[in-house]
Amino acid sequence: MKILLLGLGRANIAVARYLLQRGDEVYVYEENVEMLAGAAQNLIQTGEVKMYQKDDYELVITSPGFPPNKDIIQKLKSKNISVIDEIEFTYTQLKNPRVIAVTGTNGKSTTVSIISHILNTAHVENFLGGNIAPGRPFSQVLFMENFRYYVLEISSFQLMRIERFHPMISVITNITTDHLNWHKDFDEYKTAKSRILLNQDENDFAVLNFDDILVRSFAECSRANVVFFGAAVEHGVRLNGDFYFEREKLFSVEGVPLVGRHNLMNIAAAIAVVKVLNIPNEIIEEGIRNFKSIPHRLEEIGTIDGVRYINNSMCTNESAAIASFVALEGAKIVIVGGKHKGNTGRRYLSLLAQEAKACIILGDNAQYIAQYFQSKNFHKFSIAESMDDAIRKARVFAEPNDIILLNPGFASFDYYRNFEERGEAFRHATYKN
Repeated sequence: MKILLLGLGRANIAVARYLLQRGDEVYVYEENVEMLAGAAQNLIQTGEVKMYQKDDYELVITSPGFPPNKDIIQKLKSKNISVIDEIEFTYTQLKNPRVIAVTGTNGKSTTVSIISHILNTAHVENFLGGNIAPGRPFSQVLFMENFRYYVLEISSFQLMRIERFHPMISVITNITTDHLNWHKDFDEYKTAKSRILLNQDENDFAVLNFDDILVRSFAECSRANVVFFGAAVEHGVRLNGDFYFEREKLFSVEGVPLVGRHNLMNIAAAIAVVKVLNIPNEIIEEGIRNFKSIPHRLEEIGTIDGVRYINNSMCTNESAAIASFVALEGAKIVIVGGKHKGNTGRRYLSLLAQEAKACIILGDNAQYIAQYFQSKNFHKFSIAESMDDAIRKARVFAEPNDIILLNPGFASFDYYRNFEERGEAFRHATYKN
C-alpha cells in the first residue's frame, strides 16, 4: 500500500516504522527535515521513507500537530484521498481497544494524568498518552502488548480527522475560545471537540461538564450514557465543598494536592470516569491524594530568598491563565506574553492590570500587551528580551512571600519550540541568575 505521512515527528515516526515492518511503501511530506529527530532523519536518508512526490497515495496519515488548513491537505482531499490522524490509524490497528478519550480547551493533560494515576493505584494496567506533552503518542502502542485501557488526551485537530475512532468513555472538560489561528472560527472549533462523541453508542459513556453550558448541550446529541460533573449537577459527580457521587459523599477537598477550582473540576471529571469503571472509593481517594502535579502546570520550581517560583508554561490561552492566576494566593509578579493564537487575551490582561503586583512581558506580542496595560493606566511592567532577563526584572519587584509566576496566556512558538522548552527556560533562569 502506498501511504503518505504528513509530518515525521514523535507520533508519525512510530507509524512509519510500523508501516515499513508491514511492507507498505511509505512517503513523507515534511517542510523542516533539518528539525526532525535523528531517527526520523535517518529513515529519510537511508531511503526507507521517501520524500513526497505526487498525489497518487492510497492513504494519508497526519501527525497530531499538522495544521488542518495547510494547502497540501486540501489538495489531497480534492483527489478523494482519505486523510486521517495518527490516533485514527492507531485505533484501527488494535483489536477492540478500550479507550478513555479526553478533550476540551483546558485541563486535558491533568485529567488524563489523574485518571491514569487512579488506575495505577488500583493496579489496573493502562496506557497514558495521546496529545499530552511531555508524554507518549498513541502510535507507540503499535509495538506494545495490549493494555486493559488506553487513556488518551485528544486535540481538536485530531478529532477533525477521525472516522472510526470510538472511545468507550469520552470526556469534554470545557470549551472556550482557542486555536483560532488554526480553526476558521469558533463554530468549527467547538464542532471539532464534539466529534469525540461521533461514534459512541448506548454501550458507551460521555462525561460532560455540566457547568459549561456549551458542553452540557452536547448531551442532547450524544447516544452514549451521559455522566455529568460540576457544582450544579444533581446526578453525577458534584463538587460542593466536597466531592459527591449522586447523593454519596466521597471525600473532602481539604488536603487535595492540586490548587485552584479549575483543578478540582479536573479531579471531578476523573472521578466520573473511574466511577464508571467501578473503582472503589477508597482507591479513588488514595490516588487523588498522592497525585503529583505534572510539569509546566502550576509547577513549584522552588523558593529563593522567600520568593516562590511557579512554572505554568502550559497556560497558552486566557481562560487557563485566568484560572491559574486566581488559584494562587499572594502577591504575584507575572511573566506574560508569547504568540497570539487568534485571541486578544484582553480579559486576562485586564485582570493582571487590576490585580498583579507587576508584570514582565516576554514574547512577540510585547508591544501589544504594553500598549494595553498603558490604556488601563497600569504602569508596573517591564519588557524583557529573554527569560533570563525576565527573571532579573521580576526580582526587582519581588519581596519575601511574593510569587514570580510564569503564566504566559499565549503560545510559545515565538521564542521556543514548545511550551515545555519555555518552562525549562524558566526553571534554568530561576537558578542561573
